[in-house]
Amino acid sequence: MNVRPATIADIDRCQRLDSSYATNHIWHMDETLRADEIQVGFRRVRIPRSMELQDPRLKEDLFHLWQQSRCFLVAEELGVVLGYLSMSVQRQAWQGSIDHLVVHRPYRRRGIASMLLEGAARWAQGSELSVVMAVVQSKNDPAISLLPKRGFAFRGYIDSYFGNGDLGMVYAQTL
Repeated sequence: MNVRPATIADIDRCQRLDSSYATNHIWHMDETLRADEIQVGFRRVRIPRSMELQDPRLKEDLFHLWQQSRCFLVAEELGVVLGYLSMSVQRQAWQGSIDHLVVHRPYRRRGIASMLLEGAARWAQGSELSVVMAVVQSKNDPAISLLPKRGFAFRGYIDSYFGNGDLGMVYAQTL
């Protein structure tokens, strides 16, 4: 398995990857408001049946994203692209923001996402960034389970972050 910077030839192959995911759990937000206190918590909730989902951001043009991203990595094996990660950079804050992390469905649970995250962290350190962030849907239990295992910590949420109205859960890894 090789993780490397993407080339223009990889973009079409990345667009053909199955990025959908299934989940049996979602993260439910509980909020308690008092005169002198606000409490917000998230809890993992099992849903009655498995739900098939698609990341709402994947409607973006990957060629344009490849042109704009400072870091666009692909994971490949024997010339076959198995996944990709794109990361934009906010220089004023010295941080990277993972825009996409996709592993083709037949190749999941083989460490490919972890390898892409490690590649992004190496790139970020080499670019003198201090933090890598990721914002994921509260329905994306697979990503919410993976990120803490890879050194990311929960840092908050952004209401209605995604175009479909879903809130975004913010995770960050200090480098």
